[in-house]
Amino acid sequence: MLNTAQNLPHDPLILQGMVAQLREQLATAQREQEQQHQRIAQLLEYIELLRRKRFGPSTDRIPESQLKLFDETELEALIGELEAALPVSAPAPADTTNGTAPPPKRAPVRRPLPPHLPRVERILDLPEADKVALGADWTFIGYDTSEQLAVIPRQTYVIQYKRAKYVAHDEDVAGAEVGVKIAPRPVQIIPKSIAHSSLLAAIVTAKFVDALPLYRQEKIFAREGIELSRQTMAGLLIQLQTPLMPVAAALKALLRQGPVVHIDETPVQVLREPGREAAQKSYMWVFCGGPPGQPVRWFEYAPSRAAAVPQRVLLGEVPGVGTDPPPRFYVQSDGYSAYQVLANDPAVLGHAGCWTHVRRKFVEAAAGRNTSAAQHMVALIGELYAVERTLREADPPTRQAARQQRSRPILDRIKRWLDSAATRVLPKGLLGQAIGYALGQWPLLTTFLEDGHLEIDNNTAENAIRPFVIGRKNFLFAGSPKGAEVSATFYSLIETAKANGLEPWAYLNHLFEHLPAAKTPEAIAALLPHNLKLDDLKREGSIL
Repeated sequence: MLNTAQNLPHDPLILQGMVAQLREQLATAQREQEQQHQRIAQLLEYIELLRRKRFGPSTDRIPESQLKLFDETELEALIGELEAALPVSAPAPADTTNGTAPPPKRAPVRRPLPPHLPRVERILDLPEADKVALGADWTFIGYDTSEQLAVIPRQTYVIQYKRAKYVAHDEDVAGAEVGVKIAPRPVQIIPKSIAHSSLLAAIVTAKFVDALPLYRQEKIFAREGIELSRQTMAGLLIQLQTPLMPVAAALKALLRQGPVVHIDETPVQVLREPGREAAQKSYMWVFCGGPPGQPVRWFEYAPSRAAAVPQRVLLGEVPGVGTDPPPRFYVQSDGYSAYQVLANDPAVLGHAGCWTHVRRKFVEAAAGRNTSAAQHMVALIGELYAVERTLREADPPTRQAARQQRSRPILDRIKRWLDSAATRVLPKGLLGQAIGYALGQWPLLTTFLEDGHLEIDNNTAENAIRPFVIGRKNFLFAGSPKGAEVSATFYSLIETAKANGLEPWAYLNHLFEHLPAAKTPEAIAALLPHNLKLDDLKREGSIL
């Protein structure tokens, strides 16, 4: 230290310059250290988020205990090196001094088995010797009844058609020149196919409802002693596309006849697309609309995620001469920018956002280092949903009035909190990103106050597209654009049937059986899901 001091210059101006330079270097080092601390904090958040996504529950729910504790997240040894670089407060102990005990667990209650299932009685009585021993001192007073759910393996059977044949007694009989007269073949949706409508419905239901790929169905049929290859089943599904086109067109015509259309999209890999590599992403879009009480779920395959896709589906068809244009409608979606392009069209009344997406981001932020703040916002959003639960069965005018009175004050509190918190968090941290997303979407997040037909979120579309996402995990990709289009048609029919309270197999069986005879628009409309009742379809499907 003495030698260093002796080497210093004696000129005060030079010394002042050296001090200023050292101060500048110190300030730069402090800035770099702060940036490193912020980066470490951001990485810690992402590591904890990935850990929870990998090993934690998949639901967007924060445990109730965390909502009460508001403590820092305890990280595992895997991130010990990063954790050591930042001071982390110890987790607070559970609060056991407030005198409140956890709610007792409810005793399990066995629900009654569905009443529509057939019952087979099995009488259980005492052994004959015991009954004799009872003598005349005991009187039979009835039965103690209990039920078990049993299963009969599915029964595949063959329908054998016997077509009556007639021949004239001699050549002088009128019409004898035609030779043998034979009863006509039954009209089939796939002419001369070995597959009955019930089998076609079973294959479609297994693939598009139960997410069973065709190769698994092939193995199931093989266990039953039936040779039905996946190639044969794929060919049957492709052949159904053409006869189903009139029904699909009638279904799509109803899509815009309601006040709201929910939209969502998800990636799908499609092979053998002209001019594209197999690894390129394509997309399956879902549109949820339809008149009130007649919900429609429309799936559309497209090779891109561009705004032109929803514009073509919802705005591309021009009404015919003499027909009224479809009513204007609201669009409800997530924050993807393509939907805002659609919302700018004059046919669109407004664009509503999705509070589920906002809540999801704050739930993710609650796994980071700003636990208390994120959980506070989750609790505020929960107040909005509490209002919605009380209005679930209300008519649209009642919902709109109640939202103005009860939900708007909550939204004002949320907005004030977001504006205040935005200046106090890291913009690139999980909480900062959640706040930025909410503020960027704010005009769309308040649109649901305008009309009681709107929902608070886009869960209608997310729930409709979820079966496709589950199925995609099993069949991974579509073999061709034609296959993806066929899938879109089946998902449209099935999800619309489910939305109208119909069982998918029963509806498809009815549709495939009666569609060949439907030659007029009225007959086609009668086969749409909202014009059918589940009880009628069940009775029809039970007749061999």
